Amino acid sequence: MLTPIWGVRMETARRVRQRIRMVLRWYLAHGYVERNVAGEAIDGALPAMPRVRSHFRALPYEQAPAALTAVEGSRACLSAKLCLRFLVLTAARSGEARGAVWDEIEPEKREWRIPGVRMKAGVEHRAPLSDAALAVLERAQPLSGASGPVFPSPRKPGRPLSDMTLTKVLRDMGLAERTTVHGFRSSFRDWAGECSDAPHAAMELSLAHAVGSVVERAYARSDLLAKRRALMEQWASFVTETDTSAPAD
Repeated sequence: MLTPIWGVRMETARRVRQRIRMVLRWYLAHGYVERNVAGEAIDGALPAMPRVRSHFRALPYEQAPAALTAVEGSRACLSAKLCLRFLVLTAARSGEARGAVWDEIEPEKREWRIPGVRMKAGVEHRAPLSDAALAVLERAQPLSGASGPVFPSPRKPGRPLSDMTLTKVLRDMGLAERTTVHGFRSSFRDWAGECSDAPHAAMELSLAHAVGSVVERAYARSDLLAKRRALMEQWASFVTETDTSAPAD
């Protein structure tokens, strides 16, 4: 099972082996098997996995507006379509967008305040909300009311969308071969670098990346919210330029 995909689809191969190992560990503990063949014993039978640094597939930023319009017209559930749209408009990571709850949204300040426990770097992140992002939230509110997940699972009320839901939207639209969900962050960054006059720091902070050395960050403590707000408004205008109106829900 593992050999055909071991050096080709490496991340999938690792996950498949991990799942088999977990299942057989349970079988071993309950006396159904005498050894875990997916444990260390299999290491000698598998070739060394090549160390290749690969980047997430990403659309050229020129194609992002058309992709977003195509997703809006898809048959995906409304929660998934809105979540993907919100993710693109805010340049957020998948887990950050899917896990968003209404308590994090501050519409009067036009901010999305993501707590550190949900951020990759463990630091709270303030994301400015453009007019288009606020419009997405307005459309999403009837899905769960004023509490709980902003983008709830249609199958599990009160729970957020699963980690594969947005990927499935791209796959169903024929976009998965050209971009990943995470790849839209790269599309945003390329657009910002080529089409905006925003400072480098504002671009990186919009992606919740650390900027500068530890010493530099100790002195430069501003999160450049005002500059990032202007940048995200420009990005929203660009990425929604093909929209003629809000799609019917």
